[in-house]
Amino acid sequence: MATRPRLNGVLDSRGTLTAQNASGVHRKPLRGVACGVLVAIGISLCLMPNAGSSESVQIKSYISYRSYALLLLDNNKQEYKCLNALYNHESNWRVAAKNGSHYGIPQGNSKYLAHVDGYKQIQWGLAYINHRYGTPCNALHHWKVKGWH
Repeated sequence: MATRPRLNGVLDSRGTLTAQNASGVHRKPLRGVACGVLVAIGISLCLMPNAGSSESVQIKSYISYRSYALLLLDNNKQEYKCLNALYNHESNWRVAAKNGSHYGIPQGNSKYLAHVDGYKQIQWGLAYINHRYGTPCNALHHWKVKGWH
């Protein structure tokens, strides 16, 4: 019965595990493979937009304010319809809208809204609605009953 050559793992002089091919002639450090993998990962991370950023991928030039709101609502079309009706009435989705001390798309009573883009205004508005009413439909219902939200 013929025996097959075994692949042996051996430590080199630096204590690095090396691999030996079937003929036993060539040894290659396994760390070379690991370094190659790490370099590939590092390059891919450098090429990714906003790598390590807390901001999501910059979608600002690719998506409208309305589509962004729908995305933040997890594509819940019923809640989006309520939000759309509310924001159409409040500002007609205009970033620079101002009514007294109320600013932006959500017409919030915060000067912060006067100085940020529409995406941040939508985030602020949805956070406000979530905190105060739970959902855009609840906020719209409140607006219909009271005339404000």
